[in-house]
Amino acid sequence: MFKNMPQKKRTAFIQGFLEFIKLQIAGNVPVWGTLGLFALLDQVFYANNYWALLVSTVAAYTLFYFITDLWVFSRTRKSRNKTTEVWRFIVFTSFSALLIFNINWFLNQYFGISLYIAQFISAGLSIFWTFPGYKFWVFSSVKNHRKPKTKKFNR
Repeated sequence: MFKNMPQKKRTAFIQGFLEFIKLQIAGNVPVWGTLGLFALLDQVFYANNYWALLVSTVAAYTLFYFITDLWVFSRTRKSRNKTTEVWRFIVFTSFSALLIFNINWFLNQYFGISLYIAQFISAGLSIFWTFPGYKFWVFSSVKNHRKPKTKKFNR
């Protein structure tokens, strides 16, 4: 597979694959962070399930931003616009977290699945939209959209 591939494409493929693997590892932060903090708020502080899940989700995703920015997509960090990136992260992650939150709540309320188990199910489902969203929209490099300069020929 790699023998006939040009060096530049091979390098890009390997870097993309490594970013995917790193994001899967970093993706444990929202899952385990939410689960751990939810368990703490639920079992130790006896917090309302809704607020415990909401607070733990927001806290875990905040930590996830820093890990994703500084480690997963660090290669393109210098070429990204920080303000745009932060807003995109907030929008995409809010959408993602809201979707995950609702999947968890739906599984709990309509199927009686424990919120602990529901978080594993929603984490598995989120793999399908998180990598493309973070790679190609949130943490994408700034692209120059000017028309390429063409040489003018005198006739």
